[in-house]
Amino acid sequence: LNNSALLQMTIAAFGFIYIGHHFYLNGFDLNFNIIIFTFLILGLFLHKTPLRYSISMKRSSRNISGILFQYPFYAGIMGIMLSTGLGEKIGELQVSIATLTNYPFLAYVSGGLVNFAIPSAGGEFAVIGPGIINVVKELGAGLSESEVTAMIARASMGIAYGESLSNALQPFYLLIIFPVMASGTKLQARDIMGYFVIPFILFFIIQSALLIWMPL
Repeated sequence: LNNSALLQMTIAAFGFIYIGHHFYLNGFDLNFNIIIFTFLILGLFLHKTPLRYSISMKRSSRNISGILFQYPFYAGIMGIMLSTGLGEKIGELQVSIATLTNYPFLAYVSGGLVNFAIPSAGGEFAVIGPGIINVVKELGAGLSESEVTAMIARASMGIAYGESLSNALQPFYLLIIFPVMASGTKLQARDIMGYFVIPFILFFIIQSALLIWMPL
């Protein structure tokens, strides 16, 4: 697949269709989103294969190229999850198994899993937050308003904890320090990500225990 033009040309074709659709509907409306998207699609088209494109990006942005390349696709995944209602479906699935004692842990796991598809905390909450809040409101039916508000706060923090934890396995914050710390070396983000596995497991155990028995 890395040396095949079929996959990349298919993505580029759909990209050009969208670009044409955008300008057809909005005229010559240039904004950051369409500019970045146009450059991405042009790059895919001109480089023909994923391997050529990745090599070119490494030459231009060196040790953070892999992360930069993924972000536009993460945004696309977020758009799909929002437009298809997948976030609401996640909430509906939780309704069947959520209880007054385990809902913070379920929110925590959901936040961690969805973060692998949407590494933006705000974007992730926009996708799964409303569904999980609806779950909490259903569970809190008959309780006082202050109790329901406290439950929503716990669920929201559970999502945030899960999102923060899974960042250990895809450390995008390295974008800030890698250009400086890895300057003059051949280090890539993937070279150090393995060292985050042990802290990830450790904190998952600790946070899970706290969310189950002390969901504050």
